Amino acid sequence: MSVTNSYRVGTVLYSLIAATAFYALVTGATFSIVVTNYLAFFVDPLFSAFLLIISTVWAVTSFFSIEYDRKSRPNAISFHLAILAMMVVLTSGSFPLFLSGWEGMTISGYLLIGYRKGMNNIPPYVFLVYGELSTLLIIVMGVGMYFQSGTMIFIAAPYNEVILFLGIMGFFIKMGVMPFQITEWLPIAHGNASTNGSILFSAAMTTVALYSILRFLTISDPGEIFGLLLMGIGAFSLLFGSIYSASAEHVKMLPAYSTIENSGAMLIFTGAFIVLGILGQMQMATFALAGLLIFAFSHALSKSGLFMFAGIMEQSSGATEIKSYHGGSNSTFYGAGGFLNSVSLAGMLPLGGGVGEWMLLETLFVMSILGDSVTSLVSIIVGATAALGGGISIISMTKIFGFGSRGSHEKGKKEGPMRISLLAMGIGVTLLGAFSTLYVFLVSNMIRGYTGIAATTIINGALVVPHGFLLTSFSSAGPFGGISPLFTALFIGLFTGILLLSFRGARSRTVVNWSGGIEEENKLHSFAYANSLRLTMRRFYLTTEERKAGKYSERTFDAFWLVIIFLARKTVALSRIVGRKVMNSSLMAYVLYIMVTFLAVMVYIAI
Repeated sequence: MSVTNSYRVGTVLYSLIAATAFYALVTGATFSIVVTNYLAFFVDPLFSAFLLIISTVWAVTSFFSIEYDRKSRPNAISFHLAILAMMVVLTSGSFPLFLSGWEGMTISGYLLIGYRKGMNNIPPYVFLVYGELSTLLIIVMGVGMYFQSGTMIFIAAPYNEVILFLGIMGFFIKMGVMPFQITEWLPIAHGNASTNGSILFSAAMTTVALYSILRFLTISDPGEIFGLLLMGIGAFSLLFGSIYSASAEHVKMLPAYSTIENSGAMLIFTGAFIVLGILGQMQMATFALAGLLIFAFSHALSKSGLFMFAGIMEQSSGATEIKSYHGGSNSTFYGAGGFLNSVSLAGMLPLGGGVGEWMLLETLFVMSILGDSVTSLVSIIVGATAALGGGISIISMTKIFGFGSRGSHEKGKKEGPMRISLLAMGIGVTLLGAFSTLYVFLVSNMIRGYTGIAATTIINGALVVPHGFLLTSFSSAGPFGGISPLFTALFIGLFTGILLLSFRGARSRTVVNWSGGIEEENKLHSFAYANSLRLTMRRFYLTTEERKAGKYSERTFDAFWLVIIFLARKTVALSRIVGRKVMNSSLMAYVLYIMVTFLAVMVYIAI
């Protein structure tokens, strides 16, 4: 079978899977197949909800690849293997099967990066190292759960929170969040993968990781501290992901950092869901879980679209730096698709990303007046951090769309599968936002299984908004706030139309560029656009200003990598000391080391 035909078949197959997931979600299908204590398959509404999200990405990305990837057979094989591995993870009901799928995701991801023409060995090796670390942490969790439950099958039990958190950290790696955000491995992988590979990494695999977190949290009994910890980690990741996304100049690293930001937001939602459940605030727990599903779906759609936008930009022009793009015109589908996806990721209503971000901030606002002082304080800090990160994300999204959509590389291009897929993702995330109340109806019964309350309780009406079109949050005193995405879309459309009709004869005029503090040029480029942020947040970027020959220039340093380099040097020095003093080719020392390590692990697991 040819490469393009494999993608055509994939488009049909993955579309059928998405339709099946939709049907299973509507009917609430639940069943399990237990072959042995080590091999079990499980299907329930949580599985169906996430399979619908992920299979939609598979189908549209496969259609995109018909035009994007015409010749690379290794890339096509790796693409479909990665999807197969994700399917294994989603349907797993036992640890051995789950780990085989998880390891399959790592291997196929390594191949997606490593088999690109001209690729050096560092990016795929970095991806493989972190993938194996992820698998190792999940194995530790699996062993600990086995000792507590006596079975390899996923069953509900009060598992040790330390063991559970170690496994959750394995899922953190796939999402690129703190503490693994510090090494910035995920942007390195995305920046060197094919575009369809980057979409799988960012929109599909991160969603699989989120599904895995929810799967294991819902069969365990984590405490309030666990939820607050997830909120704190998510807030840190959200803020720094948005900061580094805004300053990124590589066309694929910018959306990769944005993925870290969005993953942080989803962790905040997850932690808030846990805390609200423990506090007995089940209506708001329902609101938070519904917000998480909307945010996850909109992120998967719009991030896929943004990588398609970046891939088209890169393939059409041959350049990878955003500052290389300016001037000219673009194709209709390319411009419209890029606009809708970037606006959603910037958190603008009424698109899916805007609805999700509003629900996130609304959840944190309500939590700030609930519970004890610690919960309130954490919610306020996390809320302020999320709002700041969301504001900064506007810079990164306007930068990639503003400069990418003005590229002459798109002039006269035909609207083929690549641009149709890009526009389809934009339309999809727009419809998800405008009709988000209908999506809440769709997942209502699934949410009821975890909160005891149907998600339809958060759907209301008020004033001119009929019942069924208003999303409402609740405090202990009653309704707290509400928004109608559909009516917001109608009002925005109405006033936008009025403005276009009123100013259709207006002429443009040229003004002097603000160059962000660097040397003026005829045209404002993306580096200058984001430079004000670099100067304002110089403590994060470690920005230094210099003047040479009367001309101003600056240098920025990556604070995270400086820390990593420092720690790496200290680790190497310590390793040399251990190698010379302890592990100095002494067989007795090596045997003693193995015995002590083994006993320590066994004692820890037993405790």
